[in-house]
Amino acid sequence: MPRYLRISFLIGDLVFLNMAVLGSYRITGLITEKDYLVNVTYLVVFSNLSWLFLIIVSNPYGFTRGWGTSKYLKSQISYVSIHLVVVAFLIFFFKRTYLPIQILALYALFVPFFFGWKILVLYVFTNISETRTNTRNMIILGSREDTQRVRRYFLMHPEFNLRFLERFKYDGEANLKEINEFIESQNVHVILCCERGADKSLFRKLINLGLNHFIQIKLISISEDQNRNEFLLEKNDHDFLHDRSVVPLDSPISQFIKRSFDLVFSSLVIVLVLSWLLPVIGLLIKLESKGPVFFVQRRGGLRNRNFSCIKFRTMIVNSEADRKQATKDDPRITTFGRFLRKSSLDEFPQFLNVFLGDMSLIGPRPHPLKLNEEFSSKIEGLMSRHYVKPGITGLAQSMGYRGETKNLIDMQNRIAMDIFYIENWSLWLDIKIIIRTIISLVKGSENAY
Repeated sequence: MPRYLRISFLIGDLVFLNMAVLGSYRITGLITEKDYLVNVTYLVVFSNLSWLFLIIVSNPYGFTRGWGTSKYLKSQISYVSIHLVVVAFLIFFFKRTYLPIQILALYALFVPFFFGWKILVLYVFTNISETRTNTRNMIILGSREDTQRVRRYFLMHPEFNLRFLERFKYDGEANLKEINEFIESQNVHVILCCERGADKSLFRKLINLGLNHFIQIKLISISEDQNRNEFLLEKNDHDFLHDRSVVPLDSPISQFIKRSFDLVFSSLVIVLVLSWLLPVIGLLIKLESKGPVFFVQRRGGLRNRNFSCIKFRTMIVNSEADRKQATKDDPRITTFGRFLRKSSLDEFPQFLNVFLGDMSLIGPRPHPLKLNEEFSSKIEGLMSRHYVKPGITGLAQSMGYRGETKNLIDMQNRIAMDIFYIENWSLWLDIKIIIRTIISLVKGSENAY
């Protein structure tokens, strides 16, 4: 099982266990006891030490995707039972007195959350993994010996569902061209590059190739003294990736952090702002001009899959909305619409897109499909911006590149910043972009019209 799942299970179990301890006091009414603080401290310590003891001496999170429901339930019930025994032993050893009804309440609270949490996470993990890996094909770059070792590892670990397609040498531009031709003719999802054959400048081009085709690139470290029968890819799943060349959002942990940030932030905006702002702006839009409150446009999203991007309508209803960019003093823009665009309030409904998972708070701005068609043949690597989810704002927008794209250089600069963001993502970078965006909104921009 991946490390991040084990960590999430451990954190979840400890959180629910401590909540159950405190809840048992409230349910049984013992919260008013004279020695409440002393007793609850002991019970918290006993419960946590017992669970950590189980982690050390056994492997409660060692189940895999192939386990059946019966086997999983038996395994987890045995761990909870052992935990109860260890807690009881500690209570007896330290001569503490707890009512049986309280211990019963503790486990009555803990067990449903214990099982429900794992079933939910495993369900999500299994569905995401199956979606991503059932048809994942890989090619390997490196020597024949290294390739055989990598292939052997994946044959011994079918749970990864990676199918070997082809091996390539890794020795120059001509070889990179051959790889590109193979990718365009085959359905490739992952490229594994053995570190001993990696050249920094060539690997940079390989990363760009992967971004353009939405292919994950991983650099595998294989030491000379490594046992030939060992290839602990899962153990080093994030360590074997090359430092600056890896795409950070390929990491499941990074994806989890970014998605969690998106959900929390978008939920707060929807509840605290959109809940009252939407009916107010909707009414004003309706009073000024006929037509819908929202302007819904198909745009390119993650892996270039189209989605419906939601904005407040800022123009009179017209037939050119999907194919003609807004220009300065555009007669189609309404008076109130001009205010919405200048203040960027027209973008606020996109927090719904973020909450639903079509967009992220921060990422490359989603282009109208017509704009992508216009520039994709003129700018190399334009489609690589779809390697991640589009954002309400992005690095390019925070640096002043917003509004109408007047020429090719403007678009090239935006794409360069989008690619820089993809290759250098971090939560701190997202926070800095949000701060810069807020500052630019307060100052105003001459490109906002």
